[in-house]
Amino acid sequence: MKTTVVFAGGGTAGHVEPALAVADWLRKARPDWQLSFVGTKSGLENQLVPSAGFELINIPKVLMPRQFTPSVLIWPFKLIYATWKSFNICRSASLVIGFGGYACPPIYLAAAILRKPIFIHEANAIPGWANRLGALFAKEIFIAFSRAGNKIGRWRNAKLTGMPIRSEIIENSEKPLEIKSNIRISQLEKWRLSFDKPTILVFGGSQGSRHLNEAILQSLSFFTEKGIQVVHSVGRSNPLPTSTENYLPLAYINDMPAAYQACDLVIARSGALTCAELAAVGKFAILIPLPIGNGEQSANALDLQDLGAAQVIDDNKFNADWLISNWDEIWRTSREYKPVSNIKFNASQIIGTAIISEVEK
Repeated sequence: MKTTVVFAGGGTAGHVEPALAVADWLRKARPDWQLSFVGTKSGLENQLVPSAGFELINIPKVLMPRQFTPSVLIWPFKLIYATWKSFNICRSASLVIGFGGYACPPIYLAAAILRKPIFIHEANAIPGWANRLGALFAKEIFIAFSRAGNKIGRWRNAKLTGMPIRSEIIENSEKPLEIKSNIRISQLEKWRLSFDKPTILVFGGSQGSRHLNEAILQSLSFFTEKGIQVVHSVGRSNPLPTSTENYLPLAYINDMPAAYQACDLVIARSGALTCAELAAVGKFAILIPLPIGNGEQSANALDLQDLGAAQVIDDNKFNADWLISNWDEIWRTSREYKPVSNIKFNASQIIGTAIISEVEK
């Protein structure tokens, strides 16, 4: 019977991209294995997973109620239905690995009932509810931030691997300066921007950020006066502003490895994936944590700030006035930042090797 590994996780790039990074490593190491992804119909996985060449199976989306409303009463029945749908997916699985997100709880429950080995990877410094549930049944827990392991129970035995990120990002960061420069020039040519001007890359996560978008749009005249170019991913669900000679708005950036090499500074939310990629490419960033959930984005940014690789500003303080008044100091700090060169980015290999060991033992 063919070996099958089920990857669960979706909704945003922060859940999907790490799963794809591990699956890509595993596909190269065990090309005869069947690697399947589980997501929901509304998640970004519907674009990212098929384009990476993997099978995607969707199950019903089950939102965890954050306050007491009538939806709380029907939530258990939705979870039971989604778990029932997950049984057929997990039945033939040799192992299930989850990365958090809406698709994970039903898959974890189905796999646990079927007594399938469960691995989880937690991308954030503060685990989400899906992976807190998965930890109850998991044979192995991998974490991207050491702070995630400062918990009771199973989390204390979690293995610190870092974040699985795309191989192209790691490979680009390790290339000689001349090749990096060529990548930068090539990408700026595609964007039709100047090679001689500083370039800022702005993005608010896979869904975009209206608050960041407003602050950037209100700062454009200032950046133009400074001779600074802005490449701005506004999010697919947000209106696309008008481009200018120094301003390029995009709905979404597909080639992030090249985009990182082309920019001099990043302004972004501090999702776990973003923080890991910034560490890998060695770019200084202004990070504005999204003020929702468990405060995980604020915790994610602390490691980069401690390394001198980022300046963190609260969402309610970040605006055009703050950006303009602090710009000279921000730019000076970014120019002085020296990336840490001894950081290893091999989480995909560590997790992939652990999966092989478990399946083939």
